[in-house]
Amino acid sequence: MRKYTVFAIFAFLLIIPVALQSAHATSASDSWYPGKGLKQGDYFSYNVCWTDWHNCAPLQMDFWVKNQTSDGNGWNVVFMAVDGSIVQKGIMTIGKITPDPTSFDPNISDYTGVYRSTVSWLDSFATRDTPKTFDLPAWGRTGSVGGQSVAPVSHEKVTVGAGTFDTYVLGWHKGVDNKIWVDSSVPYPVKAVVYVDVTTGVPPPDYTLELLKMGNSQTEPDVLKAPSTVATQVSAQCDQPDMQGDSVHKVTTTDSSSMVVEYRYSPSNPHNGCPIEFRLFFEQNYDQTQKFSNLQYDIFIVDDNDHKLYSLAQDKGRTSLFAPVGDDDNTFVLKGTTPVTHFVIAALGTGAEGSLPDTSSAGLVRIDVKTQDAFGGSTTPVNNGTTSPPPISNGTTSQPPVNTTMPMQISINIPKGSTDSNGVTYDQKDVSVMPGTTVTWTNTDDKPHSITSGSAQTGPDGKFDSGLIQPGQTYSHTFTDAGSFSYFDQPSPWLSGSVTVGPAIPEFPLSALMVMAVVVGLGVLFIRVNPGLSNKL
Repeated sequence: MRKYTVFAIFAFLLIIPVALQSAHATSASDSWYPGKGLKQGDYFSYNVCWTDWHNCAPLQMDFWVKNQTSDGNGWNVVFMAVDGSIVQKGIMTIGKITPDPTSFDPNISDYTGVYRSTVSWLDSFATRDTPKTFDLPAWGRTGSVGGQSVAPVSHEKVTVGAGTFDTYVLGWHKGVDNKIWVDSSVPYPVKAVVYVDVTTGVPPPDYTLELLKMGNSQTEPDVLKAPSTVATQVSAQCDQPDMQGDSVHKVTTTDSSSMVVEYRYSPSNPHNGCPIEFRLFFEQNYDQTQKFSNLQYDIFIVDDNDHKLYSLAQDKGRTSLFAPVGDDDNTFVLKGTTPVTHFVIAALGTGAEGSLPDTSSAGLVRIDVKTQDAFGGSTTPVNNGTTSPPPISNGTTSQPPVNTTMPMQISINIPKGSTDSNGVTYDQKDVSVMPGTTVTWTNTDDKPHSITSGSAQTGPDGKFDSGLIQPGQTYSHTFTDAGSFSYFDQPSPWLSGSVTVGPAIPEFPLSALMVMAVVVGLGVLFIRVNPGLSNKL
C-alpha cells in the first residue's frame, strides 16, 4: 500500500507544474486591448508624465466613465487633471474601438493629449477590432527610426498605488529597457516606464505612468471632488506667438560666464494679459552644440530695482523648471510692466529631479522686452512672494547695486522621536540659504536637544551653539558669511545637518529657490503644447 501512496504523490508532483504551465498558457492566450472591459461607473487615478508636457513633470489624471454616448459608440468621461497648482476638470468623450478622445472641453484639451500619449498609447498596437494576446512574439514596432519590436517579455506581479497586479510586461530594448505592465483584467496599463529614443547620452523618460486608484461608482467618486481653478481669460485680440515670424532671437552668456543661453521669444512686442513664448537653449561655453543636461532653472519678471514680481515655476505650483536635455519651450500669459518688462532667465544648477542642484553652472541672463498694455486696460504684475527678494545682477551695465542685507527666515523642526537612534531626523536636514538668513530650530520632541556647530566625530568648532533646547523652545542663528556649516546634536549625536550659505551673486533667485527645492521638492517646466501634442510615438 505504501508504494502506491508514494507513486500517487510522485504523480501529483509531476502533474502540478504541467497544470500550472497550462493555466499560464491559457492566461497568455487571453486577448487584450486598451479599454477592454470598460463599463459605466469605472474610475481610474494615475500619476503620469510625458516628455512633451512639462518635460515629464508629475501630473495626476483622474477619470470616471459617466455614461454611454447617445449613439452607443463611445463613453462620456468626467476627466480631471491636477497639474501643480492647476486643477482642470471637464468632459472627455472616448471611443469603444479605441479609448482615444474624440471630443473634449477646451480647458482640458492639452491634458487629454497627455492621456492619449500615455494611458491609451498601446491602442497603436491593439484595439477592439484587433486585440492582441500575450503569447504573440510581437505586437508591433515603435514609431522611431528603425522601430523596435514591442512584445511580451515577462510575466510578473507588480505593486502600484492601486494594489498588486498579476501582469504581463510588454517591452523593448533601445539602449535601456522600456516596459509597460498590463493586467488583462484591467482596461488600462497599471504601470509604464518608456524612454526617449536618443542616439547619444542617457535617454530621458518619454512617459511614465502608475495606477493610483481604481474602482466602480455610479455616482461621481471622491477622486474627482477637487474644484477646478479658473482658467486665465485671454483676449481674442491677442497676437499669438509666432517663432518663425514675429520673434526676437539672441545668444548671450550668463553673468557668471557659466554657460551660453540662446533664447527666442515671440511676439516681439507683446501685450500684457496675452501669451508670450520663450524658447531656451542652455549651451556649453566651449561648444554651443553641446547642451547642459538635467538643468534646473526658472523664468522671473523683476521690477526696475530688480525685485521679483513673478516666477513661472511658482505660477505652476513648482519650485523650479527642468530641462533634462538642455532646451525648453514655455508659453505663458504675460504679467509684466510697461513700457518694458524685465525678464531674468535663472540657471539654478544641474542635478536630477528632486535633488539639490550643483550650482557650479548657475548664472543669470536679463532680457528687456518692450511690452504693451493689456487690451481694455493695464495689467498689474503679480508678486508671488511674501516679501520682495533682494535685487539681482546679471552682469550688464547700468544695473542697480546688489542688496545683500534683506534677510530670509528658515524654520527647521526637531521632530518627536528623534532622541532615539531610529532614523527620525530634522525635517530639513541640509539647507542652502543666502547671506543674512536667520535659521530657527524648534524642538517638538519631548527631550532636550542642542544645535552645535561641528560634528560628532570632531566635536564642537565654536561657531555657534544653542546649549540645551528644552521641549517647545527654539534657537535661532543668523548666517552672514558664505560657506558650509555643519552641526550636530550633543545629547543625540546621530542627529546632524548642514547650512550652506551661497554667494551674494546670484543670491536671488538661486538661493531662495534652492531653499524651496529642499522644502517642497523639485518641479518642472511648463512648455507650450504644439499641434503635434496628440501624436503617437
